[in-house]
Amino acid sequence: MKSFEFLLVYCILFLFDLDHRIFSQRMGNTIRVAVMGEDLPELSNRVELDDQMSDSDGVSSPKINYVESENSKKLIEFGIDRAIEVLGAAGAKSIHHDPLLSAAGWHLMGTARMGTNPERSVVDRFGACHDVRNLYVIDGSIFVTAGAVNPTSTIQALALYIADNLKKSSRFLGVT
Repeated sequence: MKSFEFLLVYCILFLFDLDHRIFSQRMGNTIRVAVMGEDLPELSNRVELDDQMSDSDGVSSPKINYVESENSKKLIEFGIDRAIEVLGAAGAKSIHHDPLLSAAGWHLMGTARMGTNPERSVVDRFGACHDVRNLYVIDGSIFVTAGAVNPTSTIQALALYIADNLKKSSRFLGVT
């Protein structure tokens, strides 16, 4: 065996062994902590029609305007700092953290917010659009704000609430 081949085989075996040692040190000794926070409503965060992009029928595409607020940045930073403290106090030997991961996704809500003032909201307390008669919005977009966790149960509760109201008031809407 040539010396170059021997060196290559040695390096591969060393790296293979190193990978296994690192794996065996971490396996069963790793924990992931997620820091989640609530974005406060920001007027600058909104969905609007895009004047540059449209579909094949010429209908404007939605454009999402979202900028993480200073409050949200401080909230996440505070949470990461506390998590590092807790993990250190628990005896962690190696702590790694990632910044805010935009690819992780968010529950963006509030684009058709519920409220009594048509100037500051899109739908009333029953999900009826202020500006378009008989148009109801029944999803997470009617939230004024939302916590940091999955909104599905609250969306389901609102859907039942709005459906019950529609059923009760349908005779007044001209629906039989």
